Amino acid sequence: MGIDPSRIAGVNAHETAFLYEEIFVRRAYLPDGMTLPPDAVVFDVGANIGLYSLFVRTVCPDATIHAFEPLPPVFEKLERNMAAYGVPAKLFRCALSDTDGEADFTFYPGYTTMSARSSHAETEADREFIKRQVLDKPAAAELGEDVELLDEMLAYQFREVPYVCPTRRLSDVIAEEGLDRVDMLKVDVQRAEAEVLRGVDEAHWPLIGRIALEVHDEPGSATEGRLDVLCAELRERGFTVAPLGDDGLVESGRYSVFASRS
Repeated sequence: MGIDPSRIAGVNAHETAFLYEEIFVRRAYLPDGMTLPPDAVVFDVGANIGLYSLFVRTVCPDATIHAFEPLPPVFEKLERNMAAYGVPAKLFRCALSDTDGEADFTFYPGYTTMSARSSHAETEADREFIKRQVLDKPAAAELGEDVELLDEMLAYQFREVPYVCPTRRLSDVIAEEGLDRVDMLKVDVQRAEAEVLRGVDEAHWPLIGRIALEVHDEPGSATEGRLDVLCAELRERGFTVAPLGDDGLVESGRYSVFASRS
């Protein structure tokens, strides 16, 4: 199945282009040496508009996909993209966490991928992160005095829109769906990754074969030290954690962790 980037329904064109580059071109969630079985069961946690689910469908046409996205404006695009390409994914308009219930979320209309549970939202820090990325590009020299306009644009894109969204535990979904394995657990949830993993019962950990996990470990923040803690926990549960690479985000305290069972 070929994916035409121009046919992908997105909230923001710049995000759609970035996600396509990240997931399809750089294969950021399936690095060299990590493969999926032909009939893989995949959990796409923090699915956003569904680019990772579409990627899985292209590399593994017989995969069973469960995609989780709590924010209504983004979930609507996820539904449209799965329907447009005939992907029979099971879609969940909820966040995965360590409890069943509801949680407050902060939605950024101009940067949906940075949206987060309100308890984890770092609006100023994330806005500055994007600003640094823009200013580090060669074309930034052309901005000159227009840097102030960049600040105004980012303030608008990062305006805070509140939502209350349902939360579920990953183990409850595994039990409800009657699954005997999860071949890939992909988690990209803006500082809530620890809660997602805490929602896995000990009895279900052996069912998980591979993990692609974005970990936030930001100096001076509540996430400081998280990388070592989570990697140690994965090793204790029988995973081999791949050596960390530098994808250009390490300085910002964002790490891509890949773990698999031997």
